[in-house]
Amino acid sequence: MSCTIWLVGVADAESERLVAQFSQRGFKVLVFPDGKAAFNGFDASLPDMLVIAASLPDMAASQLCQRLRLNSVTRGIPVVVLTHAADAVVEHEVLGRGADACFPLNGDPAFLMFRICALLRDYDEETPARENAVFRQPSVAVVTAPGGALWSWRGGGNAGVPLLVELLQQDGESVKLIDDPDRLDFSAHPVGPHPSDCVVVDLGCPLFDGLALARTLVAMRRRNRQCIRVLGMAERGQVSSHLAVIAFGTGIDDLVDADISPDLLLARIGSLVRRKILQDEMRREDAHIESARARMALADALRRVNADLAAANRKLIEAQAKLVQSAKMASLGELAAGIAHEFNNPLAFVLAHEGTVNRSITRAMQAVREGDMQGAESALTKSQERLASSFVGLSRMRDLVASLRRFSRLEEGEFTRLDVPEALAMVLMLLAPKLGQEIRVVCHLDAPPELFCQAALVNQVVMNIVSNAADAILEKRRENKEHLSPVVEEDSIEISSCLEPRQGEEEGQDYVIRISDTGPGVPENLQERIFEPFFTTKPVGSGTGLGLATAYGVVQAHGGSIVVTNAREKGGACFTLRVPYRAVEERRSDYAA
Repeated sequence: MSCTIWLVGVADAESERLVAQFSQRGFKVLVFPDGKAAFNGFDASLPDMLVIAASLPDMAASQLCQRLRLNSVTRGIPVVVLTHAADAVVEHEVLGRGADACFPLNGDPAFLMFRICALLRDYDEETPARENAVFRQPSVAVVTAPGGALWSWRGGGNAGVPLLVELLQQDGESVKLIDDPDRLDFSAHPVGPHPSDCVVVDLGCPLFDGLALARTLVAMRRRNRQCIRVLGMAERGQVSSHLAVIAFGTGIDDLVDADISPDLLLARIGSLVRRKILQDEMRREDAHIESARARMALADALRRVNADLAAANRKLIEAQAKLVQSAKMASLGELAAGIAHEFNNPLAFVLAHEGTVNRSITRAMQAVREGDMQGAESALTKSQERLASSFVGLSRMRDLVASLRRFSRLEEGEFTRLDVPEALAMVLMLLAPKLGQEIRVVCHLDAPPELFCQAALVNQVVMNIVSNAADAILEKRRENKEHLSPVVEEDSIEISSCLEPRQGEEEGQDYVIRISDTGPGVPENLQERIFEPFFTTKPVGSGTGLGLATAYGVVQAHGGSIVVTNAREKGGACFTLRVPYRAVEERRSDYAA
């Protein structure tokens, strides 16, 4: 494991042995002489584990553990306490104060390594990373000056500083002494960018007004939104209810008399610091709650966005259906001249035969009046033949109208049973004027006749591809005539269908329709672009670029694919349509009434 272990307060001989043992395992080991040095080291980096002696030069191991657990940054660091020998009482105490394990120095080193690795493994799996965490050691500021009650408390210190500063330093606290009256205006915060957790103010110093100073501190606390605690020390015998009311009004959190004992004063300061740290934790928890609420609001917004996207998707599907319908109408507009010609020929034929039939009937009636039965029979026979021919033309018009009605209906987006050969026949009937006598259509339909799909799969997709193939063939024939190249007497378009195993690892079959032609084909650098909207290879004004794009969308709606390649044998383009095939139940011949 590439983890860092700190040895704190361990004797030199034992420290060297443990460093060698841990280094052999792959750990990085740092050695600190006492608890204060370890806490100072937290400002630079955090270890993965602490191994500390039961008795440190400056504090007890239980005290160090307790202070570690007060801070959220160091709360999750595993702590192993080393004792000289197995002692159940000591182990119970250190474990109760927050240690994770207690191990005697004369114990089995392998068991010690087991405990360390187990603790580090749990830490790696359950505790989040702390790269961005910042540790700030709790600090206390002491504001006093020579002549004040706090400066001379308990006879003062030995190094020209108040005794309280020495006691706090011995207790491992970070202490800052403010003894210059010129700095007591707090124009710049005296504790620097990181405010102290507790400020002890001397209320009995003649060089400054302690209550006014406390009031300034409280105002700065509100402005900076900090939870700094303020403890005031009054002169001996000056603590009264009246002073307490005044101190409370200024914002002081605790008030003590100069007669207080050192242990009790340190406990009171520790209580304020602990309360401040806990309050900071509560504020952070509130921030986490607000963050959770913000995430919930974001989730709600995301749900609303998803609902909007679903609505937009429905509108997109509707727009696609309208686009398919528009493309169909555009195809009909393109074929309008040929369809009008298909109507005009049988219509002119019927109208011409109508005059012939009228004249034949008139002659038959005249022959009957004259008694010429043979002439009447001949005229009626001619009328019958003309009527039969007219019926053929009218049937052609009826079939063409029926095909147009089926082709132009709006139910293209619904999945239903489709008779593929019948739909192909209808499409080819509409395209017959464009195909003419020069292009022959050959069908090899080996797939089942019925397919559960959208009607647009044949009515729009196949029609667009066949229509484009006819345009390409006719354009090729015109270019050959212009360049005096030999022209093929008959070009062809081949339509085939079959069932093939589904591509990839999925089970099932694909319904495959291939449409190939003898045209010029599609250049390889354009084969991936022809399905893009508004992309066309036709001359300006001859194409919209929406036909194949619409066809691509229809095939995608079926969960299928459409690709184009160039045919190897006859040349020209080859379009391959693949859609999942679902067997259609046989139609029932008997329907319940």
